Amino acid sequence: TQGSVDFETPANDVYNNGSTVSTTITGATGGNFEQLTPDPTPASTVINDSIDTVTVSIVSNGNVTEDQQPSFTVKVSQALDRPLTVTLSNGDTVTIGAGKTEVEYKTAAQGDDVIQDAGSVTLSVTDATVSGATFEKLAFGGPATVEISDTISEVVAKLTATESVSEGGEITYTVTLTSKDGLPLNIQSPLYFTLSDGKTVIEVPANSTTGSITVAAPDNVYMGANLPVVNAIDSVSGADVWKFEKLTLDKTEVSTTVTDESGTPGSGGDLVLVSIEADQASVLENQNPTFTVKINTALAHDLVVTLSNDAQVTIKAGETSAQYTHAVQGDDVYQDAGTISLGLKSATDTAGSTFENLQFGGAASVEVTDTINEVVAKLTATDTVTEGGEITYTVTLTSEDGLPINNHSPLYFTLSDGKTVVMVPANSNTGSITVTAPNDVYVGAQPVVNAIDSVSGADAWKFEKLTLDKTEVSTTVTDGPGSEDITCLTLSATPTVAEGGAITYTATLTNKAGTDLVIKLSNGETITIAAGQKEASIIVDAPGDDVYIDAKDLSVTITDATGGNFEKLDVSSKAAVTKVTDTIDTTTVTLTATQSVVEGGVVTYTASVNHKVTGSDLVVKLANGQTITIPVGESSASVPFTAPDNAYNTNLDLTNKITDISGGNYEKTVAVGEPVTTVTDGPGTKDITHLTLSATPTVAEGGKITYTATLTNKAGTDLVIKLSNGETITIAAGSKEASVTVDAPGDDVYIDAEVLQVKVTETSGGDFEKLNVNSGAAVTKVTDTIDTTTVTLTATSTVAEGGVVTYTASVNHKVTGSDLVVKLANGQTITIPVGESSASVPFTAPNNALNTNLDLSNKITSISGGNYEKTVAVGEPVTTVTDNPATPDVTTLTLSATDTVAEGGKITYTATLTNPAGTALTVKLSNGETITIAAGQKEGSITIDAPSDDVYIDAGTVQANIDSTSGGDFEKLDVSSTAAVTKVTDTIDTTTVTLTATSTVAEGGVVTYTASVNHKVTGSDLVVKLANGQTITIPVGESSASVPFTAPNNVHNTNLDLTNKITNISGGNYEKTVAVGEPVTTVTDNPATPDVTTLTLTATDTVAEGGKITYTATLTNKAGTDLVIKLSNGETI
Repeated sequence: TQGSVDFETPANDVYNNGSTVSTTITGATGGNFEQLTPDPTPASTVINDSIDTVTVSIVSNGNVTEDQQPSFTVKVSQALDRPLTVTLSNGDTVTIGAGKTEVEYKTAAQGDDVIQDAGSVTLSVTDATVSGATFEKLAFGGPATVEISDTISEVVAKLTATESVSEGGEITYTVTLTSKDGLPLNIQSPLYFTLSDGKTVIEVPANSTTGSITVAAPDNVYMGANLPVVNAIDSVSGADVWKFEKLTLDKTEVSTTVTDESGTPGSGGDLVLVSIEADQASVLENQNPTFTVKINTALAHDLVVTLSNDAQVTIKAGETSAQYTHAVQGDDVYQDAGTISLGLKSATDTAGSTFENLQFGGAASVEVTDTINEVVAKLTATDTVTEGGEITYTVTLTSEDGLPINNHSPLYFTLSDGKTVVMVPANSNTGSITVTAPNDVYVGAQPVVNAIDSVSGADAWKFEKLTLDKTEVSTTVTDGPGSEDITCLTLSATPTVAEGGAITYTATLTNKAGTDLVIKLSNGETITIAAGQKEASIIVDAPGDDVYIDAKDLSVTITDATGGNFEKLDVSSKAAVTKVTDTIDTTTVTLTATQSVVEGGVVTYTASVNHKVTGSDLVVKLANGQTITIPVGESSASVPFTAPDNAYNTNLDLTNKITDISGGNYEKTVAVGEPVTTVTDGPGTKDITHLTLSATPTVAEGGKITYTATLTNKAGTDLVIKLSNGETITIAAGSKEASVTVDAPGDDVYIDAEVLQVKVTETSGGDFEKLNVNSGAAVTKVTDTIDTTTVTLTATSTVAEGGVVTYTASVNHKVTGSDLVVKLANGQTITIPVGESSASVPFTAPNNALNTNLDLSNKITSISGGNYEKTVAVGEPVTTVTDNPATPDVTTLTLSATDTVAEGGKITYTATLTNPAGTALTVKLSNGETITIAAGQKEGSITIDAPSDDVYIDAGTVQANIDSTSGGDFEKLDVSSTAAVTKVTDTIDTTTVTLTATSTVAEGGVVTYTASVNHKVTGSDLVVKLANGQTITIPVGESSASVPFTAPNNVHNTNLDLTNKITNISGGNYEKTVAVGEPVTTVTDNPATPDVTTLTLTATDTVAEGGKITYTATLTNKAGTDLVIKLSNGETI
């Protein structure tokens, strides 16, 4: 029987300070004992130090922006009784005060700037100490990191401009970069700001806050105020634009006031030149001459120009010309070509503006040519006269256009008889003469025939066109009495003709016919010999040509003759014979065309054949690719062709010809005619040709720039183009472009990239109707040529593990401008100061645990600063790392396993290294299994089956050890001998064990306790432990057993009932047992023999400082009532 009391030992702390505590019993009262004897032996307790771990850690207090101080909290796992000094990885120390568990620590702020340079700060604890004590165990937490984000500091780009400038003067645009927070701006490359006019670009150089450009102000022609020039920032470009945290373009417009130049008649104003040009070199007298009034520059208002004839022409605003149509000279029959000249008197701006410098060009002239109006001179005569009578001949002048004929000197018309001359008096249109009629040999009325043969006179040349109507006039002369004269009539014919040819039959008289003589031939044809003629002919077709040989003789005779007014006609009966031969007949196909056409007009090409088409259509192919088809039965056909509309003043004639003839059933065809059509410009619609200038977009200094002038139409003649840089480009006639190559600005050592702009200043030639010259500049960006500077990296060639490798960066030209920063692949940075050519940085070689050491290789990954145009990294040095055999590095290999597994489950064995394997490490286990840890890994595993599940209690442990290893390449491998143990548990079935007992017994009597199990015992006896300390064993094969218990003869006046229960069940091969029953037995007293009870005191043998000591008072019999025991240390149990 015992009792306890707790006593506080010296408080536990974290320091090294163990001690011993002892005490004794000084007195005891109560307990209802018949006799109580205290044991005076002291109870001693050794207080050992418990190993308390003090953990010092650092944590981040949250992320910050670059303008804030990163904040950390340094913590200790428990409050200490004295200050704790903590050393951080950056060398700083902080102190956690006594009784405190944490303190805040701040590092310096990264610093606010305008660049995107977010980063982080990482700190860890490296040491912790207190004054006057050492820690039992000191541990450090892991590192803490504070992420540093950008503050987004705004940089504003603002545009300013010259406030006022005179026309044509220079406007300076300046872009200024400003940090609202007053931060420095140090961007490493230029920025290019494009203004809202779309063409002005301002460069802000690297590391600068401002950049400017100068442009020419507009220059107008009016006196007075000008519109301001307004501009704004539109966009920005450049390699480092992205680096700004926030770059804001202030797009506020800036305005420059443009003041006027001096005006007319001063010499400083802008010239407005008004000129007049004739639109054509000449016109016909019945056409209106047109003139174009021009100005050298388009104006903002309409311009009214008064001509020398007081007519007015208005040139609209924005245009540079207007056309004026002059009155027509007037049509007549005389040659009176002349000149119309027109000049300029004045020019007035409709808005009332006054020009700075108004000047006029010279007069323009148009030649007026005659229209060629025809005057016809016609002869008439007396109709009838007797032989020897008078015949009156009259010449009448007539204008076909009804124009007057009243301005000439006398005209003399000689008739065809060679002797008669008719005079038309001056300014008259008619004249007559009388002659005597002949006395001839004809019977009846004989005609006298005459006609106009020629004209003369001082003004005969004056007519534009004087046509002599040479139609014969006839006067009938009647016969006088007398004898008949014989006239003979004979017939002749073409002696030989090819078939398909033509036979000419000629009737011949010995005297001229008095009247028409009609002669009928035996072939049905008729020949008429006209009055006054001695012969006449008729042509008839010879027999048609065909595929047959059909040559023959044709004979024709005169069958009848009527008329002729002969006194006596003797007709020959002799036949006219023609021999018709076979031959190939040629048919002529003639091509004609419209003689003249305006650009874009229609030319009609006509193919004519001299014999009608038979058999099949005649197909005529032309050189221009067209085809004309003459249908059967026709002798001509046409096709239209649209004349080209070019951009030149000069138009090429259109030529064409027949290239092929087919069909028509002709034996032979011959093409005739290569017509030429003159193409003229269409009035009033000039074709525009555009001229643009381009240039090499980018060229390195010292290179070549090619300027190319390009036309939208080919040049008609050589076009000479003068450029603003003094160069000249000539585009050859027939070409659309030409180039000139010039030297770019020379190469030098300076960073002086620039933009060159060249424009077209003048052109001549080209023969264009209208040439529109693009005013835009050809822009070339001239870049620096890049000279290369070599940065070489070298390193220590050999070093032992843990030794120092020196990396040296050397540059072949000394650093200028700013320090040269060289970043290495291992994360280090070497900085070569300005004025130096090399610098070094130390690097500690790794100390690994392997026999094999990897070479250390390094290279340059980035180079910045130094003011070099171009840097090239050279060298990837390799350092050989050797082992230090005196101090091999130890690698430990341990084996672990699944802690607990149910029978039938899986056990995983894991082999773990303290360092990664250099090569594959093979680990053989005591259970025959093998684990392989791959090269570069620190652990490997294998999974096997646990012992199988069954009905028996066979839970236990499975353990395995490492038997052997191979591979791994370790300098020294320490293999742990500790087994990996896995507890294998059963699946649990429940069995019930029930306890019963005798209900009543006297002190010292026997109580029987019986344990019964609901399933027979198997495997091993079932051992049932009772709360009274007894054990009941149920043998294998049985289901119950009993044990006797002697009722206590206690030392108390009062007897307690006996209670019991099962406290433990073992054996019986059951997976799980459950105890049932807590029987109570009543015990009666025996007053004849009182019992002695002994009291003793014990204490906890050993306790750690700060722990608990238990003092236990023990009775040989249980106390019947509470027993109070006082101890020598003042405590009470």
